Amino acid sequence: MYDLMGKHICYVADCGGIALEACKVLMTKNIAKLAILHSVENPQAIAQLQSINPNTQIFFWTYDVTMAREEMKKYFDEVIVQMDYIDVLINGATLCDERNIDATINTNLTGMMNTCATVLPYMDRQMDGKGGLIVNVTSVIGLDPSPVFCAYSASKFGVIGFTRSLADPLYYSQNGVAVMAVCCGPTKTFVDRELNAFLAYGQSFADRLRRAPCQSTRICGQNIVNAIERGENGQIWIADKGGLELVKLHWYWHMADQFVHYMQSADEEEGEE
Repeated sequence: MYDLMGKHICYVADCGGIALEACKVLMTKNIAKLAILHSVENPQAIAQLQSINPNTQIFFWTYDVTMAREEMKKYFDEVIVQMDYIDVLINGATLCDERNIDATINTNLTGMMNTCATVLPYMDRQMDGKGGLIVNVTSVIGLDPSPVFCAYSASKFGVIGFTRSLADPLYYSQNGVAVMAVCCGPTKTFVDRELNAFLAYGQSFADRLRRAPCQSTRICGQNIVNAIERGENGQIWIADKGGLELVKLHWYWHMADQFVHYMQSADEEEGEE
């Protein structure tokens, strides 16, 4: 059980929808500080959050998740001045625009990876950090393919691959930063917007999706926080239909004994030099 009380949390996402609902729940956990980074400020939402717990300090930075990593570092240098340190980084920025593949990939995958790479040195316990937790909020179609939202699905598959790779004991045993992901099912704010299929053949399905039953953003936000409290390094969770389910991870490829022996021998040779 991960105790959120007194934690310093950085949420990279908008101030609405699922992110806002998750932040509302976080504010009930007596966290010490909350930093929200997004391209558009929402003063009303921040005031609403502050009213839940006046003792939690809330900060906001106008942040573009697609910016260059050098620019990201300038922002997080300022974040650390105000936050002192980051216990939990939540990556929740998302875009589904099948007509703009570059923007979809840059927002959902490249921007998230660059944000992690920028923040990790501040959290790394071998670099004066305290360790901590990175949570990548992604989608159920990062686990199973979508014939309608092909680019979106590809970006979310990438998030899962990145999360599982970064959670490897090779890193976690040294930097003390756990990494996990929460895959959200269809939610109200997602299906309410105009959605375009990757190919015209899928547009009728995309149109029908707007009338399909789906979970509320409130329930999804609650379950993101539930997953954080229950989660462990390397875990992938599904938050869908009002419930929370742990994904049973499967390995399709295992390193051959010859390859493992080679890697171990290389490590020993490096140690002898």
